[in-house]
Amino acid sequence: MALRAKIYSIRLAPPRRRVKNATMANESTTRIWTIGDLLTWTTDFFNKKKIDEGRLSAELLLAHTLGCTRMALYTQYERVPAESQLAAFRAAVKQRAEHVPVAYLIGKASFFSLDFSVNRQVLIPRPDTETLVEQTIQRIRQAPGWETPAILDLGTGSGCVAIALAKNLPTALVVATDQSAEALAIARQNAQALGVAERVSFGQGDLFGGLQTVTPPPPQFHVIVSNPPYIATDQIATLQEEVRDHEPRAALDGGSDGLTMIRRILGETADHLRPGGLLGIEIAYDQGPAVEALFSGAGYLENVRIVRDAAGNQRCVIANKVQSV
Repeated sequence: MALRAKIYSIRLAPPRRRVKNATMANESTTRIWTIGDLLTWTTDFFNKKKIDEGRLSAELLLAHTLGCTRMALYTQYERVPAESQLAAFRAAVKQRAEHVPVAYLIGKASFFSLDFSVNRQVLIPRPDTETLVEQTIQRIRQAPGWETPAILDLGTGSGCVAIALAKNLPTALVVATDQSAEALAIARQNAQALGVAERVSFGQGDLFGGLQTVTPPPPQFHVIVSNPPYIATDQIATLQEEVRDHEPRAALDGGSDGLTMIRRILGETADHLRPGGLLGIEIAYDQGPAVEALFSGAGYLENVRIVRDAAGNQRCVIANKVQSV
């Protein structure tokens, strides 16, 4: 493939300097690639390929390949990576040029100042979802009598919401469900790595069905949260290639209007949420009024509120269960 040849030929561009390669029988000349060279060339290449945040992608991939921090790249700008490291970096660059998300290539993503392991079985954690976590923490801390809150995270994926809550609420007991065994394996790995495995339980099943595999599940929860699939089916084709072609469709597709899973959650939550308890669901930026209406029409919720994220977009809808229905 011509593109691959362009990326991986050692004669990518007129070299700044050449040296003899004594290990080659013909003593041919090759370019020496420093960290600075690699960052400059890769950034330019990604920009030409219309890769979002090309410089950041280059830094993350190279830092991962070299086993160092992004900051360390700039303190070792003239360092020449080993050939094995160059080969690994070139392979990662090729995949990123094909719009494979950086998080999948390096195997991790940052969320709520924590590093989560990810793979193609789970949705990549995003800053947008931090709004739901922030709101939940704030409301739990303000609620009288919730010293040991029981929290349920529906459709946990990588476990980012459940684990971030457990890390920031040291007395909370968290249950997280997902119908994907592969996703739960990653979530358990993250809970162990981040030191909350003793307070986060995982159950496999569809939404509340996952509670049947948790022993013993709380009879009711103080808080139920979810970042469900909420993209309308016919809108998935319009998403960025990174999302559309690489992230799990089951974590994206919310049905014909994007609200199928949200309706299901509202239809099943009442029996599992204690009176006065909090329900919080992440939504798309344009779904606020529709989801607010669904919350208000559920018949057991009050104090319905649309919350905006740091960018000013509608990001989640929260409400409390009435004290008596």
